[in-house]
Amino acid sequence: MTEATLTADISAIKSQLETEIFKYQAEIYLRQAKIHALDVFGNSDTVQNWLQEKNPALDGSTPAELLISAAGLERVIDLVNAIRHGVYM
Repeated sequence: MTEATLTADISAIKSQLETEIFKYQAEIYLRQAKIHALDVFGNSDTVQNWLQEKNPALDGSTPAELLISAAGLERVIDLVNAIRHGVYM
């Protein structure tokens, strides 16, 4: 095996791992958002619908679209808390 082949293999493996980590992290963010939203909305069907609806408080994005980063999760949880306290409907 040449050094170039080894480097390419390592790069491909690294890329696959990063993709898997990204998917896993996004799933964690989604689950955390669902837990917070379930406490406010009361049932999983309502939560699932809310996650898929565009929301002006999220600059027209759906909550689910933001759940690919920690910052997005924070925005979604902040919105859920605002709804919980009657600040935003």
